[in-house]
Amino acid sequence: MAQAIFKSWFVDFEPVKAKMGALEAGGSDEDVLIAAMKAISGKDQNQLARFKAEQPEQYNELRTTAELFPAAMQDSEIGEIPEGWEIGFLNEIAEFTSNRVNVSDLNSGNYISTENMLENKKGVIEASSLPSSQSVPGFYPGDILVSNIRPYFKKIWLADRSGGRSPDVLGFKGIHPQTTEFLFNFLYQDRFFDFMMLTSKGAKMPRGDKKAIMNLKLPIPSLSLMKIFSSRVRSYHGSSKLLKEQSNTLAGIRDILLPRLLSGELNLAQVNQTMEIAQ
Repeated sequence: MAQAIFKSWFVDFEPVKAKMGALEAGGSDEDVLIAAMKAISGKDQNQLARFKAEQPEQYNELRTTAELFPAAMQDSEIGEIPEGWEIGFLNEIAEFTSNRVNVSDLNSGNYISTENMLENKKGVIEASSLPSSQSVPGFYPGDILVSNIRPYFKKIWLADRSGGRSPDVLGFKGIHPQTTEFLFNFLYQDRFFDFMMLTSKGAKMPRGDKKAIMNLKLPIPSLSLMKIFSSRVRSYHGSSKLLKEQSNTLAGIRDILLPRLLSGELNLAQVNQTMEIAQ
């Protein structure tokens, strides 16, 4: 859901194009604003009217968000972008983290290496071992970890805890407060991993070039819009963590109960009772 909103706002520029369409149709300033509100919320005219009556505070927040999008596009070196936005580099919104932690303070649950990061943006699992060095680069909740080895595996994780990482795992954080989710969703795109590969070094085991990575160009919206987006999708990332934990718990119960069910040691009624207790 967060990626769908990011794509709509910052890749396809749907709120901007909705405003442009309303202008071309001869709409008033209010019509133009309403068009953007529809694009952002997915609501039609009648639904917006009910939304205004039933949830006026949220309606005003939606209106404020719509006002932040321009009503025109402009040419740029990377294609058309919303009017007033600038083409900048990744280093204008992100920086590498540099703190270090003692390995003695780490465990299998908070040490992240390329080996226990999952391919295709699926997060992390527990580490099978810890490094032999005394210290490693560290990370904090909200840091964004990306495997720098073989970027085509697309390994990325938004940290929800503190810990340590392999030197082959890059740590990013937003330069501006309250924009973590904007940065994470930008780095989550295939375009970022494609650029890592394009500028990587080594043929057999390509490794991202840290200096080149920060030179990735992107359209930069207003800070207010980045913060609003981050605030809007923040709960999605929290829910994602909770759902993964619940899924892992249910998978563990399944693995315990299924062999006993198949062997006849348990019957279906006993299994259902156990599942109800677990829930």
